[in-house]
Amino acid sequence: MKLEPTEARYGAGLTLPTSCAVAFKEWAGVCDALMTGRQSLILRKGGVAETSGEFRPDYPAFWLYPTIVHQAEQGLRTPTPPLLYDPRFVSIEALAVVEWTGRVDRLDQLAALSDWHDWTESTIQGRFQYRKPGLWALVVRVYLRGEAIPVAVTTKQLGCKTWVPLESAIPTEGVRGVVEDVESTRRLSLIRQALGWGGAA
Repeated sequence: MKLEPTEARYGAGLTLPTSCAVAFKEWAGVCDALMTGRQSLILRKGGVAETSGEFRPDYPAFWLYPTIVHQAEQGLRTPTPPLLYDPRFVSIEALAVVEWTGRVDRLDQLAALSDWHDWTESTIQGRFQYRKPGLWALVVRVYLRGEAIPVAVTTKQLGCKTWVPLESAIPTEGVRGVVEDVESTRRLSLIRQALGWGGAA
């Protein structure tokens, strides 16, 4: 079935992979918001594949790879404590599965999404207006491992990039959802409505 140009569905009914060897770089504060259930959206301008008006993330499931920047630069509404920083390692503990993606074309849509992300209004508007107005919204379901895994940082992971390879695939056995199934379904439905796509996917 061909998807509409500004909507795509991914993780609904998706069986979790047994392991995953790719990670998604994101601000440490945003990773914290996703891992505690304060956030269900990833809003992105770039770092994605887009062909003939259709959109898809490069990977439907990925580990969150927190990046260390000054908290003030992250523009988040909820202050998060600074992380202990060791440039040799990054802590991997959360798997994100993309359930749905949609295009944000209007500023009023951003206001309607405020319950499902932790960015400040000025941060969101800045991203929306950068170069060409608009953002892609990824609705993600986040799963936590029982304990974090320290992963050695490699040269392939350095620099300004969204997707980074891991040296070894990390098993997903035992991960648990941050948000219960019913609440996850409710959030997805409300986000789709906010973007003009009706109820649940």
